[in-house]
Amino acid sequence: MSSTRQSDKVELVYQYKGRLYIFQNVPAGVCQQCGEKYLTAKVAKEIEHRIMTKEKWAKTITVPVDVLPEEIAV
Repeated sequence: MSSTRQSDKVELVYQYKGRLYIFQNVPAGVCQQCGEKYLTAKVAKEIEHRIMTKEKWAKTITVPVDVLPEEIAV
């Protein structure tokens, strides 16, 4: 069974070295069957460049974090 991709602008949540980054308005291919996002090499390199060099971000948000107890996690 083949899946089809549609070009769209998406929100991308990316974790790098323990930090969480959210990029909005990202051009991506989106699988219509499973929702998987596919980036071109150019877009992926731009995101990587921004993470490595950007000092001032458009917004900063607080993200809640919780850890499940060991007996639930197993």
